[in-house]
Amino acid sequence: MCYKCFFGNSLFIKVVLCFLVPLATTATTMFHNSRDGSSVDKRKVGAVVAACLAPLIRLYQVENQWMGISNSGGSNYKGRPKGSKTVKRERRSVERLFRELTDHQFRRMYRMSRESFWKLLDIIEPNMPKVRKRKRGKTPNGSISHANRLAMALRYFCGGDPQDIGLAHGVNGTTEVLKSVWFVVDAVNLTSSMNIKFPVSHDEQRRIAAGFKAKSRIGLANCVGAIDGLLIWIHKPTKVDVKDNIGFGESKFFCGRKKKYGLNLMGTCDARGFFLDVEIRYPGSSSDFYAFLNSNLREKLERNGFLAEGLCLYGDNAYVNTPYMAVPFKCVRDGAKDAFNFFHSSLRINIECAFGMLVHRWGLLRKAIPMNITVKKTGSLVMCLCKLHNFCISQSDNVTQPLAGDVVHIANEGGFAFPIFDGSAEWEYDPHEDRLDGLMDGGEHFDDANRRDRRRYDARDDLPHMAMLKYIEIAGYQRPNVPNNI
Repeated sequence: MCYKCFFGNSLFIKVVLCFLVPLATTATTMFHNSRDGSSVDKRKVGAVVAACLAPLIRLYQVENQWMGISNSGGSNYKGRPKGSKTVKRERRSVERLFRELTDHQFRRMYRMSRESFWKLLDIIEPNMPKVRKRKRGKTPNGSISHANRLAMALRYFCGGDPQDIGLAHGVNGTTEVLKSVWFVVDAVNLTSSMNIKFPVSHDEQRRIAAGFKAKSRIGLANCVGAIDGLLIWIHKPTKVDVKDNIGFGESKFFCGRKKKYGLNLMGTCDARGFFLDVEIRYPGSSSDFYAFLNSNLREKLERNGFLAEGLCLYGDNAYVNTPYMAVPFKCVRDGAKDAFNFFHSSLRINIECAFGMLVHRWGLLRKAIPMNITVKKTGSLVMCLCKLHNFCISQSDNVTQPLAGDVVHIANEGGFAFPIFDGSAEWEYDPHEDRLDGLMDGGEHFDDANRRDRRRYDARDDLPHMAMLKYIEIAGYQRPNVPNNI
């Protein structure tokens, strides 16, 4: 075995090995030069040994000073010698930290209520790594509990500064904070009960359609989900990063419409903004239509009988009309088609609301994902955030005002500003004030779409949008006197 592997990289150990060889050689030579062992001059041997050890002792002291180790100081590593390097800090339990926060402060810090936090921990804890102690004695500052790791991860998702998060929770800088982030990401993605799956039950699909009907001004009852795309902002990936992960060149991740590198997130939601389907498979230059055309969701929708009769998705003009998709008419300003566009948009906008809640709750998405996170890991991270978004909706945790520190940190890193929050009421998405144009509509083009795929159903007159138009014409509905961009 190589001595470097055994002794490590200590300069002292290396020099010791260099001195031991000549020391042993000198002692052996002096011994054999005498006729018998009794005639060896012990004083000479001692002088040689002392001469060799003196510089070694001094080197040991210098190396310890350079590493910041003091022989006079103690160590709280049980079972380790005095002088071991230890940074003493107080490990704060989340219970103690939580007691210092009001309910409103807690929701601002972690974007959910106390009850939701502990419920989430119970759900994902079986898939989190076990809390292990060091083999050599005890952990210096105490083990980091799963609750503490979840709290740090949520603060990171909110857009907090990792250094500040570590200081608040009593851990070493950013190292343990980032470890906690990936512990939680993996645990959430491994928890089957939190998976995002489009419902296959017709009863569940009709329940979703009933939720949209309740929000429709004219009682449209055929919407089973609103679909759109969102740009996940990243730094320019390296060739090594993209080569073995997605199969696209790094230039494909540049979205020309938004002048940013990113990933195309395709999302479908219900009337509450709860995600029914999420796919992150294609780079930022991909159109929303291309991402949908090659998605697992589209494959399911093509199967006969997958959707309950009469139901369809609502999409914008980045998509095309099909038996399972209804999109607005183009270039119309009045009449029944204009009314159709208005009432269709009033339901389709729920997916924009869902994206708004996602990026307002998890401020990490308001700026470019850090460079040290690969494209593959970015997909896992964003999927985790979408699942946590669904969890918060299921627990009726509305989006609250972010911490001032999070706002400043995101702004300092070039991220988008947060919307204005009214402290007297819960935040609600405003399509005029809160829409993130820098991340929306990046895939609204057909540059990578096959004309045959786009025109596949043009000759049919039995598509959902035609049935809806007929319903509006017969009922005589007209666009209300409200702003056109609602």
